[in-house]
Amino acid sequence: MHDSRRLDAAGHVLLFLARLLLEAGSDSEQVRRRIEALAGRLGFAAQLFLGSERLLLMVGCDDTYRTRIGHAVGAMGIDAGRLVALEQVAKAMESGSLEIPAADARLTAIAAGKSSYPGWLTILAVAATAAALAKLFSASWLVVGAAFLAGLVNTTLRRALPRWGVVPAASAAVTAAISGMVGALPLRLLGADPTFALVAAGMILVPGVPLINGVRDLVRGHPGIGLARLANGGMIVLAIAAGLATASLATGVHLPVVLQTPNLSLPWDLLFAAIAAFGFAILFAAPHRAILPIVLTGALAHGSRTALMAAGGDIGLATASGAMLAGLLALGIGRRLDAPWTALAFPCVVAMVPGSYAFRGLIGALDIMRAGPATSPALLAASAAALVGAVMLTIAIGIGLLLASAIAEAAGARG
Repeated sequence: MHDSRRLDAAGHVLLFLARLLLEAGSDSEQVRRRIEALAGRLGFAAQLFLGSERLLLMVGCDDTYRTRIGHAVGAMGIDAGRLVALEQVAKAMESGSLEIPAADARLTAIAAGKSSYPGWLTILAVAATAAALAKLFSASWLVVGAAFLAGLVNTTLRRALPRWGVVPAASAAVTAAISGMVGALPLRLLGADPTFALVAAGMILVPGVPLINGVRDLVRGHPGIGLARLANGGMIVLAIAAGLATASLATGVHLPVVLQTPNLSLPWDLLFAAIAAFGFAILFAAPHRAILPIVLTGALAHGSRTALMAAGGDIGLATASGAMLAGLLALGIGRRLDAPWTALAFPCVVAMVPGSYAFRGLIGALDIMRAGPATSPALLAASAAALVGAVMLTIAIGIGLLLASAIAEAAGARG
């Protein structure tokens, strides 16, 4: 019979691990399966219930059971390095090489740990991502340079404001407003169109992973936490749009609801998609050994999307196909590197998140509010199309990653 103290300790560690996995970017179904399977390896029966704010774990053996309620779940973003470290702890516990008290100590250290990349590298890498996103919109080199400058300011504020106690939505709005003005004003003075610099400044703030995971949670039957992720992500997108609208008013630049973004030629698309994936890999604290695979996978996934669209394919299907390719490649690479595939896939697909659609739809909503009854049918249609496009393309990315996971599971079952 298991000692009740060991049961209590196991319940604490399993609940701690579940919370850290969710906060680091795992979707709800993966966390549930992982925790319940790990409990079985430890000799316990367990059921994990995932709420939008807290987790509840029932764990027991023989006639002894415990029910534990965890601490409040924090911001559910993405930390690829932490995901890898947590997976290593889980595997060590499964193999018996890490006892429960030692696992608790390891988890505490992981929770307190910081990114392995210096701040200056993160700032430069994300600024390069902003510039790459502007170029993927076929912006001129002058606009690309302004987007890089906006990205420098953007990432510096993004890192500083939370330390000063600014809540996430306010931080996103302030960051978008200030970095948008920094990118737009020089272009305005030079007579260039700053639209793409503004959009790029907002794009690097979009909470792509929570939005994608929210879709995956809904599809996998976890509506509570899925809707919470989508609501939180939607609030951040709304805050970014408000910040960009402020920058637009301050600089006298009106963000158009309809935005023509012709695709780059495939070689250029591959190059700038690779740069964007590198920046997101650094931002998400991906392990050093995973950086090159992420860069290559991000380039191939975005390039395949562009190639399908150039061949006349629908943007939704092309986006789902690109995300599925990223997921399949990440699954294969993850096995070789002994890393969770989601830690590799997310930096590769965030560049496809339709942040510009959401911004334009929300800017259109503001224009409709100002115009009132005089709103034109064209503005109504364009705003609705942009918002619907944002929703559908986000769903397409989530579905693409789910299909990749399903294909891998089916192949494993046949093997």
